[in-house]
Amino acid sequence: MATWFPLVTRLRNIAEHALVAKDEPDPFRHARTTKANWLERALVAPYHVNFHAEHHLFMHVPCWNLPRAHRLLAEKGLTEGMLNAPGYLTVLKAASSKAAA
Repeated sequence: MATWFPLVTRLRNIAEHALVAKDEPDPFRHARTTKANWLERALVAPYHVNFHAEHHLFMHVPCWNLPRAHRLLAEKGLTEGMLNAPGYLTVLKAASSKAAA
């Protein structure tokens, strides 16, 4: 607990669940998928945890197949209604501006 793990866990939790409607009936909008670059994947989002909406939709899919699940959903046109973010900083900025308001 004396490492950067608590910070990373908090950042991921914000990116995955912040600014998500509590009573959202659409399961595609229960969590957010965040695009992660190679550095974010190495330090913040290992095991494809950035595909969090897919994880909520298909909890039994192994982590290494979450990018494939995302591609299959995209091919079917189902990612349009999902909550997606272009990166972790984008979500953090939106969450902090919402908190300041």
